[in-house]
Amino acid sequence: HPDARPESAATRPAWRNRGWLLGNACANTNAHACSLSRLIDCKAVNMFPVPQFLTLLIVTTPVMIIFDGRIIHGLVIAVAAVSVAIVALRIRPDEADFLSSVIRPPAVFALIPVFWILVQVLPLKTVGLANPIWDSAAAALGRPLGGSISIDPGATLVSLARYLSVAAIALVAAAVAVDRYRSKWILFSLATSTTLIAAMVLTNGSGYFTFLSNGAGSAAETDCAGLGVTLAATAALHTLEHGHGTDQGGSVIRLLLTFMACLVTVAVCSLAVIVDATGQTYFSLTCGVATLVVAIIIRRFRLGPWGYSAIVAIALVVATAVVALQPRKQTMDLTLMFATRAPAPLIAVTQRVLAETRWTGTGAGTFAAVLPIYRDIDELTAGPVAPTAAAAIAVEMGRPFLWAMLIAAIALAVTLLRGSVRRGRDSLYSTAGASCVVTFALLAFGNAGLFSTPALIIAAATVGMAIAQSKSRSL
Repeated sequence: HPDARPESAATRPAWRNRGWLLGNACANTNAHACSLSRLIDCKAVNMFPVPQFLTLLIVTTPVMIIFDGRIIHGLVIAVAAVSVAIVALRIRPDEADFLSSVIRPPAVFALIPVFWILVQVLPLKTVGLANPIWDSAAAALGRPLGGSISIDPGATLVSLARYLSVAAIALVAAAVAVDRYRSKWILFSLATSTTLIAAMVLTNGSGYFTFLSNGAGSAAETDCAGLGVTLAATAALHTLEHGHGTDQGGSVIRLLLTFMACLVTVAVCSLAVIVDATGQTYFSLTCGVATLVVAIIIRRFRLGPWGYSAIVAIALVVATAVVALQPRKQTMDLTLMFATRAPAPLIAVTQRVLAETRWTGTGAGTFAAVLPIYRDIDELTAGPVAPTAAAAIAVEMGRPFLWAMLIAAIALAVTLLRGSVRRGRDSLYSTAGASCVVTFALLAFGNAGLFSTPALIIAAATVGMAIAQSKSRSL
């Protein structure tokens, strides 16, 4: 009623007073619940179950070391496709805008292999780009054939699917790592998986466990373990950097336990590298760790352009010295010069293949198909896997493509280093990505382990995480 006076707490009846208090309590509870639900939606529910898919995919890479094959390739492609679909449907608008801004330049370079692989499977006999093997096949069959650059279009399309799955994993990792809290779990998942692979390397051949292969598979295991040194060191530095200033007893104990676990991880991965690595692998991993250390020094002392100039100058001097100090291998192709693990017959036949391969290549994924054409009777022991990843790329995709990809890798590493210098306490993510790019670019000239499924997944997740964290995001 307009003339009624407002009641005070003292004059209000007891039953109405209790109802008023209960109503306020329910309103406050609903407000807190709404705030909590908004927080949960922002941090976890909105991207569910993409982070879980990605973490599970990373952690299962040690199992893929044992069972790597076409079935594993198909499963990885399926998981990557489902994850990309969920990201497209459930990513928040602000995260999508930020992801688009950081992923656009690398995505342009990532489309170049897709375009070239599609060109390799097109019928290009009329323009003179088809492989001469199609003329021989047409003469043998007695009927004309369309012909393409690839000598096995089916294998080339399978390689295209694998490449797209790796690019999808990098995209999903970038989408997940847009949030700094989720990127931490990606980093620790990568460190855990590489540590498990390193432990498998140490136990292999001990008399009780002989489940790992030799040759290219063994190179993949050692490469992943070597990358684990950088990832575990990054996780340890991240723990110290983000745990600084902790004043609660439980938090201090948790910080110390996490840091000690990271140190144990570094020790296990380093021991696996020492036991099973070659000299070229040592050199590649040393350059990767040096990239991590130099980036931290540049950021701490704010060296700026002088620091970048020093990195470029040192890298050029080291590269020139390494090539010049191989006098006995000057007649060998650069992609085979550092293949110390591969057998001599395989290196010899690959040298002949490289000498007769055109600039267009023979088609992605066709190295195993082209090898028997050049193999002699005394080289039957040469396996179907290329001595190095660089040699396989030069044969399948052509030399111009190999050097273009090497330049793109250098540009990506420099971009990630610049991002790490500009970032604050989250700079270690992009630094780890630059170290990964440098390590795998050099390992490509030493073995073919880069083409294994676990190495591709670890590299893609690391680079995706680094790209997403190379730029600060305002919340």
